Amino acid sequence: MNQHPNSPLNPHRRHALVPGAGRRLLLAGCLALGLTLLGGLLAGNLAGDLAPGVAHAQDEGGYVVQPGDTLAQIAAQFGITVEELAAANGLEDVNLIRVGQRLIIPGQETSLPQVAALPGDTLPRIGSRYQVSPTQLAALNGLAVAQRLFPGQPIRLPETARPIQRLSFGAVLDVALPDHLVQGHTGELVVTTSRPLSLTGVWNGLPLALAPLDDPLRQFAHLPAPALLGPGRFELALSYTARDGRTVTRTFPVEVVEGEYIRQEINLPPGKGGLLDAEKIRAELERLQAIWGQSDTPIQWREPFTRPIGSQYPTTSPYGTRRSYNGGPYNTYHAGQDFAAPKGVTVTAPGDGIVVLAEPLFVRGNAVILDHGRGVFTGYWHLSKLLVEAGQAVKVGQPLGLVGTTGLSTGDHLHWELRIYGVSVDPMQFLDEPLFPPPPEELAVTQ
Repeated sequence: MNQHPNSPLNPHRRHALVPGAGRRLLLAGCLALGLTLLGGLLAGNLAGDLAPGVAHAQDEGGYVVQPGDTLAQIAAQFGITVEELAAANGLEDVNLIRVGQRLIIPGQETSLPQVAALPGDTLPRIGSRYQVSPTQLAALNGLAVAQRLFPGQPIRLPETARPIQRLSFGAVLDVALPDHLVQGHTGELVVTTSRPLSLTGVWNGLPLALAPLDDPLRQFAHLPAPALLGPGRFELALSYTARDGRTVTRTFPVEVVEGEYIRQEINLPPGKGGLLDAEKIRAELERLQAIWGQSDTPIQWREPFTRPIGSQYPTTSPYGTRRSYNGGPYNTYHAGQDFAAPKGVTVTAPGDGIVVLAEPLFVRGNAVILDHGRGVFTGYWHLSKLLVEAGQAVKVGQPLGLVGTTGLSTGDHLHWELRIYGVSVDPMQFLDEPLFPPPPEELAVTQ
């Protein structure tokens, strides 16, 4: 992604692309195995294209990546580890940095802006207010993500952090929403009112499950940005009925900025091409959209998700990747996160939920869908065996099924998907962030 000039650094961005990273990757045979080579292929291409660089671009704002630089070289120059450097800059893939990118150097953050922690604050709550990853805040401040903060404690922010918008109208005292969203990521909308209101929220034509959260005067909804939406400005509309019967409506612009997603060309082996049948794909998706469109289930899980598969199994195809099948156009994207794992590895629930589907599907193979409440669903595709049944309540860490390659798949792997109000968004965002804000009693404990 070319960073938007008026947008803060996106703390969850997946790929900072370097020259040559836009090259198409031809995947034949096992997709899960081939994608594990992605980082190495990109690094190898760069090594041939660019002469080795020297770490000499330090300035008051950190370090500017030069042609030929690697994260390992830069880390060695400043006497820190690659892991420390990646964490401080919110980098998920150490092989993907961009020439001209400005990096924060841990231990040299004295010029960074600071804010004082409020009573009950946590790093995830501060990150939510300033649109920064809790993991990045933890790295910048030498803290654990879950560490308790004392009121007034100074917390460093990256220079590009920006507070969320706060607006009001009529009986609506405060509207807190992000000033921008990245394609494929999710923001929060919190509305505070002077009296209980029946609020209606519509985000770019998508009805929101806007409802009170622990307090009748405080309503909450997620703001999911589809992976192919924009970039551009899109409208959020809030409405309520005034005491005199009039409908009061206010609209707010929210900018969607481009996500940094790679491209993949996938060649399906003989016998799998029939799974691209457009009518069958459409029928299956319509059935699932009817499930994903429900939002009546009470909240089942509020904390950050746990990984649905062991940490030793790497990502092979990240969410949002633009895809072409058998030489076709790049008009689809990868709606989930793929993890390479051998057949039979256990897949577990990342949070409490209710099983709303557990059965074989044509495209997705053996599939499980969990309802986590208020329009939030997670899906698990291509399983070799199902270990739960529809209607069953499950707890975090409970086995759901076993890794496989059923359905539209070219090799054993887990496809993990997150849907909010039916919109596919990046599930990895919620490994760091709570799915819903904590209840007031939890905030009181931390004060």
